[in-house]
Amino acid sequence: MKVTLKISRSLLAKGLDDLERPHPFAHERLGFFSLRRSTRNNHTVLLATDYHEIADDLYIRDPHCGGRIGGEAIRQAMGRSIGGGVGQLWVHTHGRSGVPVASAVDCREGPRVAQSLANAHASSFHGWAVLSEDGMCGEVIAPGSSIAPIQDFSVVGFPMLLPDRSPPPRKRGFLDFLRPFEAVDYDRQSFLGEDSQAIFSKARIGVVGLGGGGSHVCQQLAHIGFLNLVLCDDDRTEKTNLNRLIGATMRDAIKRRHKTAIAARLIKALHSSAVLSDAPASWEEKREQLRECDIVFGCLDSFRARRDLEAFCRSHQIPLIDIGMMVLPDRNEISGQVALSLPGESCLHCLRVLTPENLAEEAQGYGAGKQPQVVWPNGILASAAVGYAVQLLTGWSGKAPHARLDYRGSTATLSPSNLLPLLKTIPCSHYPLDASGDPVFKRL
Repeated sequence: MKVTLKISRSLLAKGLDDLERPHPFAHERLGFFSLRRSTRNNHTVLLATDYHEIADDLYIRDPHCGGRIGGEAIRQAMGRSIGGGVGQLWVHTHGRSGVPVASAVDCREGPRVAQSLANAHASSFHGWAVLSEDGMCGEVIAPGSSIAPIQDFSVVGFPMLLPDRSPPPRKRGFLDFLRPFEAVDYDRQSFLGEDSQAIFSKARIGVVGLGGGGSHVCQQLAHIGFLNLVLCDDDRTEKTNLNRLIGATMRDAIKRRHKTAIAARLIKALHSSAVLSDAPASWEEKREQLRECDIVFGCLDSFRARRDLEAFCRSHQIPLIDIGMMVLPDRNEISGQVALSLPGESCLHCLRVLTPENLAEEAQGYGAGKQPQVVWPNGILASAAVGYAVQLLTGWSGKAPHARLDYRGSTATLSPSNLLPLLKTIPCSHYPLDASGDPVFKRL
């Protein structure tokens, strides 16, 4: 079984801040992360949901290692596991930067602690790890299994750290010698970082909704060099879509081609080797593929659909970039927004994209029917959304993207929301990290 450790950037920073604090006598601090799991066939993703520091008086003096904790610290970790149905990951750091390498003491003591935790609560994953901002090394005990390495590490936030998806080596064929002549030259966007194209080519991106907004997103992702996409939409093209559906033709509307086929054609015209999940289907039918995505773009019309998609992304700690717009003819206005929903940070409810009022009005059928739509606001919002993804993946600007941008068509402006100063002081209460992962059933 392949095991990946996923952690939000904010939670990782919380853990490293504690682990780097000086201790009265120990040379290294130790701590625990609580874990929930998201299992996908033969791949388990361990989602870090909380960090637990170890009190100074629970350390033991030992000149033979950097830090040692007593039985009470282990007992507390066992209690968290039994009481909350969560796994425990025993951690420390060898420094904030660089990819860590485990010491002989780590490799000897880590499995012992993991086994003690597994003895107390065998139905959860327990392990040990040495962490930094750039990587990790460690092992985990799966229920009913022996200890095994954690193969991949993923950090969600700004900037993101993607798991290693290097393809296995294979023998080169004749067509491989032709591909360099077909490859796009990305020299003009090298300012995004020397590894940026490698990041784009291995990132897995989901696009949910391939209409006016989603078709723009797909076009730009293809031009930037994203090669692995999950396309979600079960609609067919109609003539009424042609004023805003990028890549669609009159022939597509006459033949009522699926929107996924149009997006796939656009992407494949630039990258014949792109790996696409392009079967026409709703996102609910592609849950398994979306679980593997690093970022999901939400380009949906209804508030209910956006609520459901965000709940799915939050449960698997996947960043969601949501775009939406509305034409208001009675006000001579076009209103829209780009919203970034990151695990552990503000959600679409916090950002007032989803409110009790707009969800209730939609449920009652208020404003039902086909709404006015035009192409250029979708293009503006999609461009900003793709920029968000590039910023998260490369960190090229050195600045984290705003959680929400507001668009006003009458003034042709896109600016940070006035809500942002307030949101910095209020933590998200709608989707706590400890609610992520597969459902856990408890005896009442």
